[in-house]
Amino acid sequence: MTGSTPRRALVTGAASGIGRATAALLVRRGWRVALVDIDDAAIDAQAIDWGHQACACPCDLSDVASISAALASVEKAVGHLDLLVNSAGLLFSGNFEEQPVAAIQRLLAVNNAGLAICTRMAFPLLCRAVGLNGKATVVNLSSASAAFGIPSLAVYSASKFWVRGFTEALAVEWARHGIAVRDVMPPFVKTSMVLDGARDNPFYKKMRAQTTAEQVAEQVWRAYHGGPLHRVMSVRLRMEMIASRLLPLILLRHRLAAIGGYTRRRPHT
Repeated sequence: MTGSTPRRALVTGAASGIGRATAALLVRRGWRVALVDIDDAAIDAQAIDWGHQACACPCDLSDVASISAALASVEKAVGHLDLLVNSAGLLFSGNFEEQPVAAIQRLLAVNNAGLAICTRMAFPLLCRAVGLNGKATVVNLSSASAAFGIPSLAVYSASKFWVRGFTEALAVEWARHGIAVRDVMPPFVKTSMVLDGARDNPFYKKMRAQTTAEQVAEQVWRAYHGGPLHRVMSVRLRMEMIASRLLPLILLRHRLAAIGGYTRRRPHT
């Protein structure tokens, strides 16, 4: 990276998967990165490995007080934010009626409320970067699951629809502040979260996880530099999104039901 002063970023979910790959990419390119994750041991180890370019800021994104404390640490460590990457997320798979209520609450707390609160609390640091460097960017990790409501991933899919809508709204609101807001929509990614949360999912079995966390990180890097608003990574998904606008919705629902195994009525006892 050129210039004497390194850019500064905050990456949530930095202990593993897409978050870790994104943080590593930024560090390699000369950035100073605040690593935010609930796994404090992992981000502490990364900060030691990466030296002065990284700092660990433990945070539970389901807890407002924890987010506030983490952002205070981020401000002290890096001063301003040229880039906020909202990568942290949870994924659970299975029939909705079989999902534990506590799991539903936690997924929505992290994927949606935590993302929004972290973004809100980062606003002054992003504005500070605009004053110093002329721009700042927020990149949210959405998903291919935000294109259609995916049966067997109902709560996760809905949470990513929320991210997509939040991105669209905030991109309009924060343009007047010089802050760009965009998202990245990857398909299934080869991460432990996907393997642990969707290994038996019929959509995962059909499509598999062929995208790497490093490939998504590269798209986050591109999103920092410019549009589109929604960075759809899969050519197949782009084509299916176009087809969904042209075909009757009932055909799409029938196809999703067939893939997910929801075409037969289950008897109630």
